[in-house]
Amino acid sequence: MTPADAKHKFGTVQHFNIIIIGAGQAGLSAAGTLHRRGLVPGRDFAVLDGNTGPGGAWRHRWQSLTLGRAHGVHDLPNFPLENPDTWRPASEVVSEYYGAYEDHLELGVIRPAKVKAVTRLQDGLYYLATEAGDFTSNALINATGTWETPHIPHYPGLENFSGAQWHTKTFRDVEDFADQRVLVVGGGASATQFLMMLEKVTDHTIWVSRSLPRWNAELFDPGWGRKVEQRVTTQVTAGYAPRSVVSNTGLALDKHSLRYINSGTLVFRGFIDSFREHEVVINGPGPDGATVNSQGPVVDDLLRDADPAVLELHRNTEILPGHGTDIDHQWVTPIDAILWGTGFRHSLDHLGPLGLRSERGGVQVEKDGVTVSAAPGIFLVGYGASASTIGATRAGRRAAVAALRFTE
Repeated sequence: MTPADAKHKFGTVQHFNIIIIGAGQAGLSAAGTLHRRGLVPGRDFAVLDGNTGPGGAWRHRWQSLTLGRAHGVHDLPNFPLENPDTWRPASEVVSEYYGAYEDHLELGVIRPAKVKAVTRLQDGLYYLATEAGDFTSNALINATGTWETPHIPHYPGLENFSGAQWHTKTFRDVEDFADQRVLVVGGGASATQFLMMLEKVTDHTIWVSRSLPRWNAELFDPGWGRKVEQRVTTQVTAGYAPRSVVSNTGLALDKHSLRYINSGTLVFRGFIDSFREHEVVINGPGPDGATVNSQGPVVDDLLRDADPAVLELHRNTEILPGHGTDIDHQWVTPIDAILWGTGFRHSLDHLGPLGLRSERGGVQVEKDGVTVSAAPGIFLVGYGASASTIGATRAGRRAAVAALRFTE
């Protein structure tokens, strides 16, 4: 079948040898690799993107997240991001950068083209039903990331809570929480960043999660990063679903975070039991709203040793208003809003018809970290160890090379 429009039993579709779904860091890296190997965008391969413009998930980040405060934005292949203004919103800088890369390579990204479903036809081609029409391809590089599938865990009574609820995906500005009592849920970097940001507008934040804080005093250097990447790769090559980022990395315990721990801002208050209309029931602060339980092994050791870095933690931690229950350590406290820093799940629903998930719950990939074991010609990037921007860049390259080999 040629790259031009072709008749198929499903009607007129556009065919490309390779299709990339997603124009974030991973998808653009894959596109750049194909371009350098001599493939022509719009003829030999195509990039589909569900957004209305360039930037991937970055274009949706809140305005107050400046480039200097964002986690590292790594260069696209052979196209450095030179001397950006770190005080500008990351959403603007990265969107402009990705857009410039698309223009530089003349990628002609097809958007908005959210992929609704991918199926495999009897002739081995992959059929993509999208909002911008239908396509077929011999190989498919999926780079859809996680932004479109925010995760909010279920808790009893949550449906009865009448206050505002926000998620990392919908968060816009800390001023939305001025002088409110805010419950911040989550054990990862998003939750701790929100707590530190909220300190500017309210004295009343409560940090809860489903597990104790995983503070990590290790130096987060390239060697450490490679160990983490290998650990995640081992999980996904065995067919397990990728674990949360923090479960693999922990939270960076440094002078900056220690200052917020000592000030009472980054103090874990316990575990959610349930919600009421204007309240949350927490296992931890009872019987008087003042109890501070375990902060995780690393900080607990500092407290036990009376380390000067955490000497003021208990004195600075807020005594929560409310009342106890007949259960030890349980405390009912009023809240105005919930901020869910509970992460995302990989956006793979459109691949559901292919039946890629293993009995262990994840999509099993080969040792290269991108080749899907259950579907020849499908390659995942931004999944597992390649979820970070630097990992996505490397995975995009590997996926492009693997797709080329598959289609030769």
